[in-house]
Amino acid sequence: MDILHNFGIQPTLLLAQIVNFSIILFLLSKFFYKPISKMLDNRKKRIEESLANADLIEEKLKKTEEKQAQILAEAQKNAHQLLTDAKTQSEKILQDARLEARKSLEESLKAAQSQIGAERQKTIRLVQNESLSIIASVVKKVMGRTVRQNEKDQLTKEAIAQLVKNT
Repeated sequence: MDILHNFGIQPTLLLAQIVNFSIILFLLSKFFYKPISKMLDNRKKRIEESLANADLIEEKLKKTEEKQAQILAEAQKNAHQLLTDAKTQSEKILQDARLEARKSLEESLKAAQSQIGAERQKTIRLVQNESLSIIASVVKKVMGRTVRQNEKDQLTKEAIAQLVKNT
């Protein structure tokens, strides 16, 4: 104990300080350390939950971005397909219109040819009738008499044959 006394330590005072320190330590641990520790544990749990939620949110964001990219790719593919279909349909419509125009032109051409043919036949008949009349007049004047029907038919046939050769 001499050592304690040489250093200026009083045992009763040291014991009182140890008891006081123990009481303060007990009170601090009971009223301050445990609630603060509990609050820190709760805060730590909330932070861990927030980090877990952040990871989930980040994962969901990645999935959403992937879906968005997939939807955009699909939309572009659909748009390209629609454009291709529209182009194909327009080409088909143009081709159909060309065919229809060609058919209409051919029909008009055939109608015009048949009309020209009919007009030609009509003109030929008119020329034949006129030539027959002229021939009949000429024959009347040359012969001085009326031509009989069988002679008229014979002359008509010869004139028609002659006209056909010349045409």
